[in-house]
Amino acid sequence: MTEHRPKTAALLAYAEDVLSEAGRARVERHLASCAVCRQELAAIRLYDTLVDDVDDEAPALDFDRMELTLAREAQRVSTQMQQVKRRRARWPAVALAAAAAALLAWLAWPRPASPPVAEAPSEPEPTVEAPVVEESPALSPVVTLASAALADGAPLAVGAVLPEGAALATEAGGLAHVRLVDGTGFALRAESAVRLTRAREDGVELTLERGQVAHQVGQFAHQSRYVVLAGGYEVQVVGTRFVVSYVDTELGVDLAEGALEIRTPDGETVRLDAPARWRSGGGREADAEPAAEPAVETPWALAADAPRTEVTLRHPELVRWEIDGATLEAGAPIALSMRQGEHRIQGWDARGRLHTGLLRVGDVPVEMDPGALEPEAPRVRPGHLDPEQIAPVLQRGRRLISRCYETALRRGGGVQSHIRLRVSVGHLGEVTRAQVLDLQGNGEMATCITNYASRWTFPPPGGPVTFEVPLTLSARM
Repeated sequence: MTEHRPKTAALLAYAEDVLSEAGRARVERHLASCAVCRQELAAIRLYDTLVDDVDDEAPALDFDRMELTLAREAQRVSTQMQQVKRRRARWPAVALAAAAAALLAWLAWPRPASPPVAEAPSEPEPTVEAPVVEESPALSPVVTLASAALADGAPLAVGAVLPEGAALATEAGGLAHVRLVDGTGFALRAESAVRLTRAREDGVELTLERGQVAHQVGQFAHQSRYVVLAGGYEVQVVGTRFVVSYVDTELGVDLAEGALEIRTPDGETVRLDAPARWRSGGGREADAEPAAEPAVETPWALAADAPRTEVTLRHPELVRWEIDGATLEAGAPIALSMRQGEHRIQGWDARGRLHTGLLRVGDVPVEMDPGALEPEAPRVRPGHLDPEQIAPVLQRGRRLISRCYETALRRGGGVQSHIRLRVSVGHLGEVTRAQVLDLQGNGEMATCITNYASRWTFPPPGGPVTFEVPLTLSARM
Protein backbone atom coordinates (compact mmCIF):
# COMPACT_ATOMS: atom_id res chain seq x y z
CA MET A 1 0.00 0.00 0.00
CA THR A 2 1.37 3.48 -0.92
CA GLU A 3 0.45 6.98 0.27
CA HIS A 4 -2.11 8.83 -1.85
CA ARG A 5 -0.58 11.72 -3.81
CA PRO A 6 -2.67 14.83 -4.51
CA LYS A 7 -3.98 15.18 -8.09
CA THR A 8 -2.35 18.61 -8.50
CA ALA A 9 -2.84 18.97 -12.28
CA ALA A 10 -6.54 18.19 -12.05
CA LEU A 11 -6.98 20.52 -9.05
CA LEU A 12 -5.26 23.42 -10.88
CA ALA A 13 -7.59 22.93 -13.85
CA TYR A 14 -10.57 22.73 -11.46
CA ALA A 15 -9.54 25.98 -9.70
CA GLU A 16 -9.20 27.75 -13.08
CA ASP A 17 -12.66 26.45 -14.16
CA VAL A 18 -11.34 24.93 -17.42
CA LEU A 19 -12.68 21.39 -16.91
CA SER A 20 -15.71 19.94 -18.68
CA GLU A 21 -18.88 19.29 -16.68
CA ALA A 22 -18.01 15.59 -16.45
CA GLY A 23 -14.46 16.44 -15.33
CA ARG A 24 -15.67 18.85 -12.64
CA ALA A 25 -18.15 16.27 -11.36
CA ARG A 26 -15.42 13.61 -11.16
CA VAL A 27 -13.07 15.96 -9.24
CA GLU A 28 -15.85 17.02 -6.84
CA ARG A 29 -16.73 13.38 -6.09
CA HIS A 30 -13.07 12.71 -5.33
CA LEU A 31 -12.76 15.83 -3.11
CA ALA A 32 -15.73 14.70 -1.05
CA SER A 33 -13.77 11.69 0.23
CA CYS A 34 -10.10 12.85 0.01
CA ALA A 35 -8.68 15.14 2.69
CA VAL A 36 -5.25 15.28 0.97
CA CYS A 37 -6.69 16.77 -2.22
CA ARG A 38 -8.93 19.17 -0.29
CA GLN A 39 -5.81 20.57 1.44
CA GLU A 40 -4.05 20.85 -1.92
CA LEU A 41 -7.00 22.78 -3.40
CA ALA A 42 -7.02 25.13 -0.41
CA ALA A 43 -3.29 25.79 -0.94
CA ILE A 44 -3.87 26.58 -4.63
CA ARG A 45 -6.62 29.06 -3.77
CA LEU A 46 -4.47 30.67 -1.06
CA TYR A 47 -1.70 31.15 -3.63
CA ASP A 48 -4.12 32.88 -6.01
CA THR A 49 -5.22 35.23 -3.21
CA LEU A 50 -1.60 36.13 -2.33
CA VAL A 51 -0.70 36.88 -5.96
CA ASP A 52 -3.81 39.05 -6.39
CA ASP A 53 -2.91 40.97 -3.21
CA VAL A 54 0.62 41.60 -4.49
CA ASP A 55 -0.81 42.88 -7.79
CA ASP A 56 -3.20 45.25 -5.94
CA GLU A 57 -0.59 46.64 -3.50
CA ALA A 58 2.29 47.18 -5.93
CA PRO A 59 2.73 50.97 -6.60
CA ALA A 60 2.13 52.36 -10.08
CA LEU A 61 5.40 53.32 -11.76
CA ASP A 62 6.03 56.49 -13.71
CA PHE A 63 8.90 55.46 -15.95
CA ASP A 64 9.14 58.99 -17.52
CA ARG A 65 10.19 60.57 -14.18
CA MET A 66 12.94 58.07 -13.44
CA GLU A 67 16.53 58.25 -14.42
CA LEU A 68 17.28 56.29 -17.59
CA THR A 69 19.12 53.45 -15.76
CA LEU A 70 16.46 53.08 -13.09
CA ALA A 71 13.66 53.20 -15.65
CA ARG A 72 15.23 50.37 -17.65
CA GLU A 73 15.79 48.30 -14.53
CA ALA A 74 12.21 48.80 -13.36
CA GLN A 75 10.87 47.96 -16.82
CA ARG A 76 12.93 44.74 -16.92
CA VAL A 77 11.77 43.59 -13.47
CA SER A 78 8.15 44.39 -14.33
CA THR A 79 8.41 42.30 -17.53
CA GLN A 80 9.90 39.38 -15.61
CA MET A 81 7.05 39.58 -13.06
CA GLN A 82 4.45 39.28 -15.80
CA GLN A 83 6.25 36.22 -17.22
CA VAL A 84 6.43 34.58 -13.79
CA LYS A 85 2.72 35.18 -13.28
CA ARG A 86 1.89 33.55 -16.65
CA ARG A 87 3.89 30.47 -15.75
CA ARG A 88 1.84 30.20 -12.51
CA ALA A 89 4.69 28.73 -10.56
CA ARG A 90 3.97 27.26 -7.13
CA TRP A 91 5.17 28.68 -3.79
CA PRO A 92 8.56 29.92 -5.09
CA ALA A 93 6.56 32.28 -7.34
CA VAL A 94 4.85 33.86 -4.31
CA ALA A 95 8.21 34.74 -2.79
CA LEU A 96 9.49 36.09 -6.13
CA ALA A 97 6.35 38.21 -6.62
CA ALA A 98 6.64 39.74 -3.15
CA ALA A 99 10.35 40.45 -3.60
CA ALA A 100 9.80 42.02 -7.02
CA ALA A 101 7.00 44.23 -5.67
CA ALA A 102 9.29 45.49 -2.90
CA LEU A 103 12.09 46.17 -5.41
CA LEU A 104 9.76 48.14 -7.69
CA ALA A 105 8.54 50.22 -4.75
CA TRP A 106 12.15 51.03 -3.82
CA LEU A 107 12.98 51.95 -7.40
CA ALA A 108 9.96 54.29 -7.59
CA TRP A 109 10.86 56.22 -4.39
CA PRO A 110 11.93 59.89 -5.15
CA ARG A 111 15.73 60.44 -5.19
CA PRO A 112 17.96 63.56 -5.24
CA ALA A 113 18.74 64.84 -8.70
CA SER A 114 22.14 63.86 -10.04
CA PRO A 115 24.08 65.07 -13.04
CA PRO A 116 23.18 63.28 -16.24
CA VAL A 117 25.63 60.59 -17.14
CA ALA A 118 26.24 59.68 -20.73
CA GLU A 119 25.60 56.03 -21.38
CA ALA A 120 26.62 53.80 -24.20
CA PRO A 121 23.73 52.30 -26.15
CA SER A 122 22.68 49.01 -24.59
CA GLU A 123 21.13 45.97 -26.18
CA PRO A 124 17.48 45.30 -25.23
CA GLU A 125 16.94 42.51 -22.73
CA PRO A 126 15.88 39.28 -24.44
CA THR A 127 12.28 38.27 -23.80
CA VAL A 128 11.93 34.83 -22.24
CA GLU A 129 8.80 33.13 -23.47
CA ALA A 130 6.92 30.74 -21.18
CA PRO A 131 7.27 27.11 -22.30
CA VAL A 132 4.34 25.78 -24.33
CA VAL A 133 3.10 22.36 -23.23
CA GLU A 134 2.06 20.39 -26.30
CA GLU A 135 -0.71 17.80 -26.16
CA SER A 136 0.43 14.23 -26.71
CA PRO A 137 -0.47 12.91 -30.20
CA ALA A 138 -3.84 11.19 -30.40
CA LEU A 139 -4.19 7.46 -31.06
CA SER A 140 -6.46 5.99 -33.72
CA PRO A 141 -8.47 3.25 -31.97
CA VAL A 142 -9.82 0.80 -34.56
CA VAL A 143 -12.83 -1.50 -34.14
CA THR A 144 -11.72 -5.07 -34.96
CA LEU A 145 -14.86 -6.99 -33.96
CA ALA A 146 -18.48 -5.97 -33.39
CA SER A 147 -21.68 -7.82 -32.61
CA ALA A 148 -24.87 -6.07 -31.42
CA ALA A 149 -22.76 -3.06 -30.40
CA LEU A 150 -23.22 0.71 -30.60
CA ALA A 151 -20.89 3.72 -30.65
CA ASP A 152 -22.52 7.00 -29.55
CA GLY A 153 -25.90 5.42 -30.23
CA ALA A 154 -25.13 4.29 -33.81
CA PRO A 155 -24.34 0.71 -34.98
CA LEU A 156 -20.65 -0.08 -34.51
CA ALA A 157 -18.81 -1.00 -37.72
CA VAL A 158 -15.62 -3.03 -38.10
CA GLY A 159 -12.75 -0.80 -39.23
CA ALA A 160 -14.27 2.35 -37.71
CA VAL A 161 -11.82 4.73 -36.00
CA LEU A 162 -13.13 5.90 -32.63
CA PRO A 163 -12.59 9.50 -31.46
CA GLU A 164 -11.73 10.51 -27.92
CA GLY A 165 -14.87 10.60 -25.81
CA ALA A 166 -16.66 7.92 -27.83
CA ALA A 167 -19.25 5.93 -25.84
CA LEU A 168 -19.48 2.19 -26.61
CA ALA A 169 -22.29 -0.12 -25.49
CA THR A 170 -23.19 -3.74 -26.17
CA GLU A 171 -26.59 -5.41 -26.08
CA ALA A 172 -27.45 -8.88 -24.77
CA GLY A 173 -25.23 -11.37 -26.62
CA GLY A 174 -23.12 -8.56 -28.07
CA LEU A 175 -19.37 -7.94 -28.22
CA ALA A 176 -17.04 -5.09 -29.20
CA HIS A 177 -13.23 -5.37 -29.59
CA VAL A 178 -10.97 -2.34 -30.13
CA ARG A 179 -7.24 -2.15 -31.00
CA LEU A 180 -5.61 1.00 -29.58
CA VAL A 181 -2.09 0.28 -30.88
CA ASP A 182 -0.26 -2.92 -31.77
CA GLY A 183 -0.37 -5.19 -28.74
CA THR A 184 -2.85 -3.08 -26.76
CA GLY A 185 -6.64 -3.15 -26.84
CA PHE A 186 -9.82 -4.07 -25.01
CA ALA A 187 -12.86 -6.34 -25.41
CA LEU A 188 -16.26 -5.15 -24.21
CA ARG A 189 -18.46 -8.03 -23.11
CA ALA A 190 -22.24 -8.36 -23.43
CA GLU A 191 -24.55 -5.79 -21.77
CA SER A 192 -21.69 -3.44 -20.96
CA ALA A 193 -20.95 0.25 -21.53
CA VAL A 194 -17.63 2.12 -21.58
CA ARG A 195 -16.43 5.58 -22.60
CA LEU A 196 -13.04 6.18 -24.26
CA THR A 197 -12.26 9.22 -22.12
CA ARG A 198 -8.66 9.63 -23.34
CA ALA A 199 -6.66 7.98 -26.14
CA ARG A 200 -3.19 9.52 -26.46
CA GLU A 201 0.34 8.20 -26.89
CA ASP A 202 1.16 9.13 -23.29
CA GLY A 203 -1.93 7.50 -21.81
CA VAL A 204 -5.32 5.86 -22.20
CA GLU A 205 -8.29 6.32 -19.87
CA LEU A 206 -11.49 4.27 -20.03
CA THR A 207 -14.57 4.89 -17.89
CA LEU A 208 -16.53 1.68 -17.30
CA GLU A 209 -20.16 2.54 -16.64
CA ARG A 210 -21.45 -1.03 -16.32
CA GLY A 211 -20.62 -4.62 -17.24
CA GLN A 212 -17.20 -6.14 -17.99
CA VAL A 213 -14.26 -5.26 -20.20
CA ALA A 214 -11.13 -7.37 -20.80
CA HIS A 215 -7.79 -5.68 -21.53
CA GLN A 216 -4.40 -6.55 -22.92
CA VAL A 217 -1.85 -3.79 -22.38
CA GLY A 218 1.63 -3.61 -23.87
CA GLN A 219 4.38 -1.01 -23.53
CA PHE A 220 2.88 1.24 -26.21
CA ALA A 221 4.80 4.36 -25.10
CA HIS A 222 7.51 5.20 -22.58
CA GLN A 223 5.99 6.03 -19.18
CA SER A 224 2.50 5.76 -20.64
CA ARG A 225 -0.51 5.25 -18.36
CA TYR A 226 -3.45 2.90 -18.90
CA VAL A 227 -6.28 3.64 -16.47
CA VAL A 228 -9.76 2.19 -16.03
CA LEU A 229 -12.24 4.23 -13.93
CA ALA A 230 -15.39 2.71 -12.43
CA GLY A 231 -17.55 3.81 -9.52
CA GLY A 232 -14.89 6.02 -7.95
CA TYR A 233 -12.20 3.32 -8.26
CA GLU A 234 -9.10 3.69 -10.43
CA VAL A 235 -7.28 0.69 -11.90
CA GLN A 236 -3.86 1.59 -13.33
CA VAL A 237 -1.61 -0.87 -15.17
CA VAL A 238 1.47 -1.08 -17.37
CA GLY A 239 1.96 -4.26 -19.42
CA THR A 240 -0.68 -6.75 -18.27
CA ARG A 241 -3.80 -8.76 -19.12
CA PHE A 242 -6.89 -8.40 -16.94
CA VAL A 243 -10.67 -8.04 -16.70
CA VAL A 244 -12.50 -5.24 -14.88
CA SER A 245 -16.16 -5.73 -14.00
CA TYR A 246 -18.60 -3.22 -12.51
CA VAL A 247 -21.92 -4.84 -11.61
CA ASP A 248 -24.42 -3.70 -8.95
CA THR A 249 -21.94 -1.04 -7.68
CA GLU A 250 -19.29 -3.73 -7.01
CA LEU A 251 -15.90 -3.57 -8.74
CA GLY A 252 -14.14 -6.80 -9.65
CA VAL A 253 -10.64 -7.32 -11.07
CA ASP A 254 -9.32 -10.62 -12.47
CA LEU A 255 -5.58 -10.37 -13.22
CA ALA A 256 -4.02 -13.02 -15.49
CA GLU A 257 -0.63 -11.42 -16.26
CA GLY A 258 1.54 -8.58 -14.95
CA ALA A 259 0.67 -6.26 -12.10
CA LEU A 260 -1.68 -3.38 -11.38
CA GLU A 261 -2.73 -0.92 -8.68
CA ILE A 262 -6.28 -0.20 -7.52
CA ARG A 263 -7.00 3.17 -5.92
CA THR A 264 -10.20 3.18 -3.90
CA PRO A 265 -12.52 6.18 -3.39
CA ASP A 266 -11.04 6.48 0.14
CA GLY A 267 -7.54 7.06 -1.25
CA GLU A 268 -6.26 3.57 -0.39
CA THR A 269 -3.94 1.86 -2.89
CA VAL A 270 -4.00 -1.93 -3.36
CA ARG A 271 -1.37 -3.68 -5.50
CA LEU A 272 -2.08 -6.99 -7.25
CA ASP A 273 0.44 -9.35 -8.84
CA ALA A 274 -0.79 -12.04 -11.23
CA PRO A 275 -2.52 -14.38 -10.87
CA ALA A 276 -5.02 -12.68 -8.58
CA ARG A 277 -8.68 -11.76 -8.04
CA TRP A 278 -10.03 -8.77 -6.10
CA ARG A 279 -13.55 -7.59 -5.25
CA SER A 280 -14.52 -4.25 -3.71
CA GLY A 281 -17.20 -5.86 -1.56
CA GLY A 282 -14.83 -8.21 0.22
CA GLY A 283 -11.27 -7.15 -0.69
CA ARG A 284 -9.10 -10.08 -1.64
CA GLU A 285 -11.09 -13.28 -1.95
CA ALA A 286 -9.95 -16.58 -0.53
CA ASP A 287 -8.82 -17.53 -4.03
CA ALA A 288 -7.20 -14.14 -4.74
CA GLU A 289 -4.06 -16.02 -5.77
CA PRO A 290 -5.47 -19.05 -7.62
CA ALA A 291 -3.34 -21.95 -8.73
CA ALA A 292 -4.32 -21.24 -12.35
CA GLU A 293 -4.61 -17.82 -13.93
CA PRO A 294 -8.12 -16.36 -14.32
CA ALA A 295 -9.76 -16.73 -17.72
CA VAL A 296 -9.13 -13.48 -19.62
CA GLU A 297 -9.80 -13.41 -23.35
CA THR A 298 -7.42 -11.57 -25.66
CA PRO A 299 -8.97 -8.73 -27.69
CA TRP A 300 -9.27 -9.64 -31.37
CA ALA A 301 -6.65 -8.58 -33.96
CA LEU A 302 -4.25 -6.65 -31.73
CA ALA A 303 -1.50 -6.83 -34.36
CA ALA A 304 -1.95 -4.94 -37.64
CA ASP A 305 0.80 -6.96 -39.33
CA ALA A 306 -1.14 -8.40 -42.29
CA PRO A 307 -3.94 -7.41 -44.69
CA ARG A 308 -7.36 -8.03 -43.18
CA THR A 309 -10.83 -8.34 -44.66
CA GLU A 310 -14.19 -7.78 -43.01
CA VAL A 311 -16.05 -11.05 -42.37
CA THR A 312 -19.61 -11.52 -41.05
CA LEU A 313 -20.57 -14.74 -39.25
CA ARG A 314 -24.24 -15.47 -38.62
CA HIS A 315 -26.19 -18.52 -37.46
CA PRO A 316 -29.62 -18.57 -35.80
CA GLU A 317 -28.69 -21.22 -33.22
CA LEU A 318 -25.03 -20.68 -32.30
CA VAL A 319 -24.14 -18.88 -29.07
CA ARG A 320 -20.39 -19.59 -28.86
CA TRP A 321 -17.69 -19.50 -31.55
CA GLU A 322 -14.05 -20.52 -31.82
CA ILE A 323 -12.02 -18.81 -34.55
CA ASP A 324 -8.25 -19.11 -34.94
CA GLY A 325 -7.97 -20.25 -31.31
CA ALA A 326 -10.06 -17.36 -29.90
CA THR A 327 -13.37 -18.08 -28.15
CA LEU A 328 -16.22 -15.59 -28.64
CA GLU A 329 -19.58 -15.74 -26.86
CA ALA A 330 -22.17 -13.94 -28.97
CA GLY A 331 -25.64 -14.85 -30.13
CA ALA A 332 -25.98 -12.06 -32.72
CA PRO A 333 -24.16 -11.89 -36.08
CA ILE A 334 -20.44 -11.14 -35.57
CA ALA A 335 -18.51 -8.79 -37.84
CA LEU A 336 -14.73 -8.95 -37.53
CA SER A 337 -11.54 -8.36 -39.49
CA MET A 338 -9.69 -11.55 -40.49
CA ARG A 339 -6.40 -12.30 -42.22
CA GLN A 340 -6.65 -13.49 -45.77
CA GLY A 341 -6.44 -17.24 -46.18
CA GLU A 342 -8.30 -20.33 -44.94
CA HIS A 343 -9.78 -20.47 -41.44
CA ARG A 344 -11.44 -23.24 -39.46
CA ILE A 345 -14.66 -22.04 -37.81
CA GLN A 346 -16.34 -23.85 -34.90
CA GLY A 347 -19.61 -22.96 -33.19
CA TRP A 348 -21.81 -24.39 -30.41
CA ASP A 349 -25.52 -24.05 -29.88
CA ALA A 350 -27.25 -23.68 -26.49
CA ARG A 351 -27.37 -27.50 -26.12
CA GLY A 352 -23.62 -27.81 -26.63
CA ARG A 353 -23.82 -29.30 -30.12
CA LEU A 354 -20.76 -28.52 -32.24
CA HIS A 355 -20.88 -27.09 -35.78
CA THR A 356 -17.72 -26.84 -37.92
CA GLY A 357 -16.70 -25.48 -41.32
CA LEU A 358 -13.90 -23.90 -43.38
CA LEU A 359 -13.95 -20.27 -44.46
CA ARG A 360 -11.80 -18.83 -47.25
CA VAL A 361 -11.09 -15.10 -46.90
CA GLY A 362 -9.85 -13.03 -49.83
CA ASP A 363 -9.57 -9.30 -50.40
CA VAL A 364 -13.33 -8.59 -50.54
CA PRO A 365 -15.82 -8.72 -47.63
CA VAL A 366 -17.20 -12.17 -46.86
CA GLU A 367 -20.47 -13.23 -45.25
CA MET A 368 -20.47 -16.85 -44.13
CA ASP A 369 -23.65 -18.72 -44.92
CA PRO A 370 -25.15 -20.69 -41.99
CA GLY A 371 -25.29 -23.77 -44.23
CA ALA A 372 -21.49 -23.79 -44.48
CA LEU A 373 -21.28 -25.08 -40.90
CA GLU A 374 -22.04 -28.78 -40.52
CA PRO A 375 -23.32 -30.08 -37.15
CA GLU A 376 -21.53 -33.02 -35.60
CA ALA A 377 -23.42 -36.05 -34.40
CA PRO A 378 -24.66 -35.69 -30.80
CA ARG A 379 -22.30 -37.05 -28.18
CA VAL A 380 -23.75 -39.92 -26.21
CA ARG A 381 -20.80 -40.61 -23.94
CA PRO A 382 -21.52 -39.24 -20.43
CA GLY A 383 -19.07 -36.80 -18.90
CA HIS A 384 -17.32 -36.80 -15.54
CA LEU A 385 -16.15 -34.19 -13.02
CA ASP A 386 -13.96 -34.97 -10.02
CA PRO A 387 -14.76 -33.39 -6.64
CA GLU A 388 -11.53 -31.42 -6.96
CA GLN A 389 -12.92 -29.83 -10.16
CA ILE A 390 -16.31 -29.02 -8.62
CA ALA A 391 -15.16 -27.57 -5.29
CA PRO A 392 -13.41 -24.39 -6.60
CA VAL A 393 -16.48 -23.38 -8.62
CA LEU A 394 -18.76 -23.84 -5.61
CA GLN A 395 -16.36 -21.88 -3.42
CA ARG A 396 -16.36 -18.91 -5.81
CA GLY A 397 -20.15 -18.97 -6.12
CA ARG A 398 -20.96 -19.46 -2.43
CA ARG A 399 -20.82 -15.73 -1.60
CA LEU A 400 -23.45 -14.83 -4.20
CA ILE A 401 -25.71 -17.69 -3.11
CA SER A 402 -25.41 -16.46 0.48
CA ARG A 403 -26.92 -13.17 -0.65
CA CYS A 404 -30.14 -15.01 -1.50
CA TYR A 405 -30.20 -16.46 2.03
CA GLU A 406 -29.51 -13.07 3.62
CA THR A 407 -32.31 -11.44 1.61
CA ALA A 408 -34.75 -14.13 2.74
CA LEU A 409 -33.69 -13.59 6.38
CA ARG A 410 -34.30 -9.85 6.17
CA ARG A 411 -37.82 -10.45 4.85
CA GLY A 412 -38.61 -12.56 7.88
CA GLY A 413 -40.15 -16.01 8.31
CA GLY A 414 -38.54 -19.40 8.64
CA VAL A 415 -35.63 -19.88 6.23
CA GLN A 416 -33.80 -23.16 5.69
CA SER A 417 -30.02 -23.00 5.87
CA HIS A 418 -29.41 -26.61 4.74
CA ILE A 419 -30.29 -27.36 1.14
CA ARG A 420 -29.24 -29.63 -1.73
CA LEU A 421 -28.37 -28.25 -5.15
CA ARG A 422 -28.66 -30.36 -8.32
CA VAL A 423 -26.50 -29.12 -11.22
CA SER A 424 -26.48 -30.34 -14.84
CA VAL A 425 -23.37 -29.49 -16.86
CA GLY A 426 -22.89 -29.61 -20.63
CA HIS A 427 -19.84 -31.08 -22.33
CA LEU A 428 -18.14 -27.63 -22.51
CA GLY A 429 -18.58 -27.01 -18.78
CA GLU A 430 -21.62 -24.70 -19.01
CA VAL A 431 -24.49 -25.18 -16.55
CA THR A 432 -27.55 -26.32 -18.50
CA ARG A 433 -29.84 -26.56 -15.45
CA ALA A 434 -29.72 -25.83 -11.72
CA GLN A 435 -32.37 -26.98 -9.23
CA VAL A 436 -32.74 -26.44 -5.45
CA LEU A 437 -33.94 -29.56 -3.60
CA ASP A 438 -35.48 -29.93 -0.11
CA LEU A 439 -36.41 -26.24 0.18
CA GLN A 440 -39.91 -25.75 1.54
CA GLY A 441 -42.06 -22.65 1.13
CA ASN A 442 -39.50 -20.12 -0.19
CA GLY A 443 -39.76 -19.93 -3.95
CA GLU A 444 -38.02 -16.54 -4.22
CA MET A 445 -34.92 -17.85 -2.45
CA ALA A 446 -34.85 -20.94 -4.70
CA THR A 447 -35.18 -18.82 -7.85
CA CYS A 448 -32.38 -16.51 -6.66
CA ILE A 449 -30.03 -19.45 -6.02
CA THR A 450 -30.73 -21.16 -9.35
CA ASN A 451 -30.18 -17.87 -11.23
CA TYR A 452 -26.70 -17.53 -9.75
CA ALA A 453 -25.83 -21.22 -10.16
CA SER A 454 -26.87 -21.14 -13.84
CA ARG A 455 -23.99 -18.73 -14.54
CA TRP A 456 -21.27 -21.08 -13.28
CA THR A 457 -18.72 -22.64 -15.60
CA PHE A 458 -16.94 -25.92 -14.80
CA PRO A 459 -14.00 -27.58 -16.52
CA PRO A 460 -15.21 -29.40 -19.68
CA PRO A 461 -16.44 -32.84 -18.50
CA GLY A 462 -16.27 -34.43 -21.96
CA GLY A 463 -20.04 -34.99 -22.02
CA PRO A 464 -23.18 -34.15 -20.07
CA VAL A 465 -23.02 -34.77 -16.33
CA THR A 466 -25.38 -34.14 -13.39
CA PHE A 467 -24.43 -34.07 -9.70
CA GLU A 468 -25.88 -32.97 -6.36
CA VAL A 469 -24.10 -31.09 -3.59
CA PRO A 470 -25.26 -30.28 -0.03
CA LEU A 471 -24.96 -26.61 0.98
CA THR A 472 -25.07 -24.99 4.40
CA LEU A 473 -25.85 -21.28 4.06
CA SER A 474 -24.95 -18.58 6.56
CA ALA A 475 -25.25 -14.81 6.70
CA ARG A 476 -22.11 -12.67 6.62
CA MET A 477 -21.41 -10.92 9.93
